[in-house]
Amino acid sequence: MKLIVNADDFGYTPGVTSGIVRAHQKGIVSATTMMANAPDTEGAGRAARATRSLDVGAHLVATYGKPLSPTDKVRSLVGEDGRFPRVSDLLRTGRPKADEALLEYRAQYRRVRELIGREPTHLDTHHWVHDMPALEEALLALAKETGAAARTHDGRQRARFRDAGVRTPDRFVREFQHTGAIHLDALLDLLERLAEEGGVIELMCHPADPDAALLKGSTYAEDRGIELDTLTHPRVRATVDRLGIELANYSAL
Repeated sequence: MKLIVNADDFGYTPGVTSGIVRAHQKGIVSATTMMANAPDTEGAGRAARATRSLDVGAHLVATYGKPLSPTDKVRSLVGEDGRFPRVSDLLRTGRPKADEALLEYRAQYRRVRELIGREPTHLDTHHWVHDMPALEEALLALAKETGAAARTHDGRQRARFRDAGVRTPDRFVREFQHTGAIHLDALLDLLERLAEEGGVIELMCHPADPDAALLKGSTYAEDRGIELDTLTHPRVRATVDRLGIELANYSAL
């Protein structure tokens, strides 16, 4: 079994950026997806250029900060203040248009590409919002345009993307998050279960060095430090080796 361990939110804050790099260098993280409109986006770009072994994709955003596109071009994506809505508001009342989302996703992809100095290898969305039909449509279109792989959340989405020629892992695992699921024993148990499967699996994670900006800006902050400790624990790497799990990136697809 091949396992892609992808760390979301690269560039969210300096502590997120440094934590992801450490989780790659000292742990089992093999890939990351980068935010194009976050406080440490440029720092993440520098880190990506200095860490060529880390697969870097685009973490496409519609629920945080401001768009890169002119607001009059993406009116369905933003509120009256010109900012993206909170994820709860988007899911409850949002009416995003696929063409406007694609315009913004293209801008974010270009920004990531410019900063990392190479093509982003894969695509996913902040807060997994491409379960919404219009945002799924936009993500699929961008993946087809760029040739990047994409995260898919379930069998229906996976089949649709593959039918369109887009590469995607055989399964997406989001169990490694939040208190109770991110400690060492929980990850070791998860690895044991995943090793019984075949194919290419993506495991999502959110490691970080929790800094003041993260503690202020995210409800999921201190637990990211626990994730980092777990992902870099020597027993995790030893378990991966013992189980014959191959840590992979998106070139495995």
